[in-house]
Amino acid sequence: MKNIGKAEIIFLILTLGAVILFISLEKRHFTNIQPPKMPKVTPDTIWHQHLRSDLDRVLMKKNKFGFNGALMVGWDNEIIYEGYVGYEDYANNDSITAETRFQTGSVSKQFTAVAILQLYANGRLHLDDSISKYFPDLPYQGFTIHHLLVHRSGLSNYIYFIDKIVEDKGKTYTNEDIIRLWKQHEPLPYYPPDRRFDYSNSGYMLLASIVEKVSGMSYPEYMRKNIFEPLGMDDAFVYIAGLNDTIPHLAEGYKYHWKVVTEAYLNGTYGDKGIYATARDLFKWDQGLYSETILPSDTLQKAFKPMGKPKHFKHNYGYGWRIFEHKGKKIYYHAGWWQGFKTLLIRVPEYKLSIIVMKNIKTGAMFSRHELLRIIIDRYLAAPLEALIPDLPQFQQCYIPIEFT
Repeated sequence: MKNIGKAEIIFLILTLGAVILFISLEKRHFTNIQPPKMPKVTPDTIWHQHLRSDLDRVLMKKNKFGFNGALMVGWDNEIIYEGYVGYEDYANNDSITAETRFQTGSVSKQFTAVAILQLYANGRLHLDDSISKYFPDLPYQGFTIHHLLVHRSGLSNYIYFIDKIVEDKGKTYTNEDIIRLWKQHEPLPYYPPDRRFDYSNSGYMLLASIVEKVSGMSYPEYMRKNIFEPLGMDDAFVYIAGLNDTIPHLAEGYKYHWKVVTEAYLNGTYGDKGIYATARDLFKWDQGLYSETILPSDTLQKAFKPMGKPKHFKHNYGYGWRIFEHKGKKIYYHAGWWQGFKTLLIRVPEYKLSIIVMKNIKTGAMFSRHELLRIIIDRYLAAPLEALIPDLPQFQQCYIPIEFT
């Protein structure tokens, strides 16, 4: 047998070492798998089909218990699931579709916050501006735009004090009407400025009026030109009583048993509510915030800082967004309700995930943020097998079935 030279021995040792290292790394790779930040799979795999099937099943179950509306899930600028059940207009037998426009309620607040941040980014206002700069006749001192954004102004909620003042509830009141009545009656604040977090619609109604004063446009016009149109939110608009009541696919708001909510005298106020949109519009809105189309990302990040409550609190508030953590992942969301409508928008930046729920009847089943996060993140996004090892053909159509409890 030919003697093995020194060079061959060194080569064999190095080769054996490389093989051992490779096996070690492979073993470590498969025993310490971390969930991917974004599953890079197309939306027509078995994995997606099972996700849609589970969401369909949950939606149908909710529908049996009175849910009437839309559920949408998507990420990375791609809609993965959309489901619609029930009626946008029960009397005319018109079903809810992708074109149905819902009142978003307090989800409107994040739009108002972004409008303020746009004006801030353009040097048109400062977040520490005193409100007396814009409303010198209001009998309150010491609170700022920032206080309004994070619900720390201490101002009384206009929806409550106006109800005690107004006798003619057949008239539709606007922001200007509310501010005028504020000046006349001087309702006492609940707290001094920055004393504590106290969720209030008053701040965001005033913020919408500040947008008008600074921009020289009406709030509906500003939203259309600076947010809706740039993001392609073609069906979104700010409600103006008597002006856009006949827009196609405008959902009715119902109390119960298909009883229509009659026109409310506070339907004319906006900033804290008032935006109508489809589920697809809200998806474009949430995904569009990643693109810097309407706001630089460094400025937008101000909206996602916990500033409403002490920083150690598990739940907090930024500029128009509620904040908490779900198994170590930052979750930003907001719910809204008004005149029979209920909306929930959830944003998960780690996955660029948007979850949207919209309904137009006050009673009946609704989705909670926790159940949606358990289904979509915990049982799918956190550990989809084909997303973990997408390059191996034998795993391309794998699915791990998980029963819902």
